[in-house]
Amino acid sequence: MSDRQPLLGYPDEDRVWDRVESGPADLEHTIGVEEVFDQHPSDVLRLLQSHGVRKVAEFSVQDKLILGKIGDDSIVTMGADRPDIDYEAAWRRELGEPSTKPAGWTASIPVCAYVVTVRDAVAADKKGLLQPLLKRWQAGGMSFAAFALPPVQAVIDWKWSRFCRHLLLWELGFFMLWLASFFCFTIFFQDEDTHLSLRELLATSRGRITVACDAVALLAMTPFVIIEVSTMVAYGLLGWATVWNVLDACTYIVQIAVVMMHVGRLNINSDWLSILAATQCVLLLFRLQYFSRVFPATRFSFLDSLKEVLHDVKMYLLFLVLVMLGFATSFHVLYRRDQEKHDEFSNMGKSFVTMVTWVAGNAELTPLYKDAHNPMAASILGILYVFILATVLTNLLISIMTTSLEKVTKDEGLRMLLSKAQAIDELEATIPPFVERFFPNLYPPFLHVLRTDPDKLDSVKLDKLWANSGEDESEELLEGGKTPQTSSGQQQADVSGLAAKVDALSADVAEIKALLQRLAAQGPEISVAEQ
Repeated sequence: MSDRQPLLGYPDEDRVWDRVESGPADLEHTIGVEEVFDQHPSDVLRLLQSHGVRKVAEFSVQDKLILGKIGDDSIVTMGADRPDIDYEAAWRRELGEPSTKPAGWTASIPVCAYVVTVRDAVAADKKGLLQPLLKRWQAGGMSFAAFALPPVQAVIDWKWSRFCRHLLLWELGFFMLWLASFFCFTIFFQDEDTHLSLRELLATSRGRITVACDAVALLAMTPFVIIEVSTMVAYGLLGWATVWNVLDACTYIVQIAVVMMHVGRLNINSDWLSILAATQCVLLLFRLQYFSRVFPATRFSFLDSLKEVLHDVKMYLLFLVLVMLGFATSFHVLYRRDQEKHDEFSNMGKSFVTMVTWVAGNAELTPLYKDAHNPMAASILGILYVFILATVLTNLLISIMTTSLEKVTKDEGLRMLLSKAQAIDELEATIPPFVERFFPNLYPPFLHVLRTDPDKLDSVKLDKLWANSGEDESEELLEGGKTPQTSSGQQQADVSGLAAKVDALSADVAEIKALLQRLAAQGPEISVAEQ
């Protein structure tokens, strides 16, 4: 576990799991999903947090049985028909053979067994737990932190590990095929003769390649269109219209338009096809970020982070744009009689583009006082602009964006859980009901959870590694950096023992003092006797 960090990297994770109820879990202690939302609409999150999971057992297992099977969120899930089973025996059967990954030595580690007391929590679509929570989150009725609640986290782990992760990898494969075919089309389309008809185009090897790329791109795009339509049906138009989904729809529309214009030879001599193809290259690369949100190695989501950062700095950006417009207008007015010599300020559009270029660090002030009627005023205005915009306000913008990005990445584990829940729900909305009925084992009535306590695992406290080299510090490094807690009785015994040692030492000192005094008194008598 030294190189495996739990997904939820925030301090409340252990506390959330520690707050669940403990005790036997039978049918009397369970509640259905419909009952949760219908009978307790105002206490759904509180009920899921306090009564959604019960801690039913604690036992020890060999670390090699579980370390290789722990998911991204440090839990393992198992489905069952009943909540009350022989937990230890069932989990030992579920864990099966030890992991083949080399783990050095073998040790026993404590684990905790839990039961999700919400019946049919893993059911598909609106019958389960995820889709109602996602709709509530999209409506602004709850925070995304709710997806870290133990029962919700268990449902996400079950569906993700059982089938959704594999389906998403297939989805990624189709997308890479779509991406490769379209970029191949753009490469071979560069030198295509746009005056050829479709029949004449297919007579050339370059034409056959570009048309084949069009066909492959459309075929690879088809699964995504089906997923998008299914999501729109499940959530409605308003619930579907998120930033990701709108960008996805634009990607489909642009792809279809490019293929229709190219294959149908529709207005192909115009610049519209080139503009659409260039736009599609950007949209496809943006869409690739969709898959980075749900895998641990690439969990950073560029578009989500950009959206959150822009939300925080939008007013500051508006202020910067207004300031640049003000300076652009000032330069345009100053050079109104020098438009031939200073074309960069001949109209408002060119003047604003010049201001943007200067902010990017390419400010050239020397031409300002050449061939101008107001060289002094223009030079002073240029120096003020470079100092105010390029030096002060731009650096302030960078600081604000850095602070905002830190807030976004602080909860990246929670956002990853939310992204997994969204991906799971989109895939389930696409799977037909008759297909789901063929795999009843994927939707068990009850869910069991096995969790390790990271604090009880053998690990090294790196921040204490070079602090001291004594034996006491070495002992503190082990067991998660936690020193063993002594009882009050043991502490009193230690104090009593220390007091006894002090008393004995005081007695020894007193004896030595008395001996020295006797020697000092006998000193003169010995001297007289010698004389």
